[in-house]
Amino acid sequence: MRTTRAYRTHANPIAMVIRVVTAIVVGIIVLHILLVLLEANPANDLVRTMGDWAGSLTEWSENLFTPDSYKARIFVNEGLAAVIYALIGGALSRAATRF
Repeated sequence: MRTTRAYRTHANPIAMVIRVVTAIVVGIIVLHILLVLLEANPANDLVRTMGDWAGSLTEWSENLFTPDSYKARIFVNEGLAAVIYALIGGALSRAATRF
């Protein structure tokens, strides 16, 4: 019996965990970018918590690029981190489906 690629992806629990973790990490980063771009109140607990989490996840890309604007700096540096996390998570998920 042949299995389709989509079935293998959904049936493999390791690939599913990788995809969920990747989605959560990328979601946190993207939400923080949106909060900064939309000028959310930085004194709000939710905004501060999202900033702390995103800062921890993107510490390695902080100040990689240094545009003059704070918004542009967050967008570029954290956006790059989100793309890299998504690419690595996708590659790991695909690799897990092959086993």
